Amino acid sequence: MYLKLLSYEKDHLPKGWKPYYIYDMVVDHHEVGRIVLREGNCEERYYDGHIGYSVEQQYRGHHYSREACLLLFEIAREKGFQELIITCSPQNIASRKIIESLPFIFIEEKAVPDFLQKDFEEDEKVKRIYKMKL
Repeated sequence: MYLKLLSYEKDHLPKGWKPYYIYDMVVDHHEVGRIVLREGNCEERYYDGHIGYSVEQQYRGHHYSREACLLLFEIAREKGFQELIITCSPQNIASRKIIESLPFIFIEEKAVPDFLQKDFEEDEKVKRIYKMKL
């Protein structure tokens, strides 16, 4: 697997959003998913995390998101990140297993504040929050 930079989003972002990088996850010349690295400090990224990922349905079950996170850690170091936050909804067991297989430490499970709820899906009311030092 390798990560291919798709875009760096910095212009015309919603108010309060920080720039972010979008990478394609590429395995055997197939784009199997995407992973995002969001800028901002740990406080700013507390509920949505520095990292977000999705794997296309037909490629799930191969631990590609875990492998992509490991590759993204090096990119984050090169960009000057010293710590990373990652989150998931409590009901997202697959993401939880991936996150807990990585060197993240569980911080807490916490409700998303009302003023941030507009940036989340309707069913994302609570987040499990994890942190790691790079």
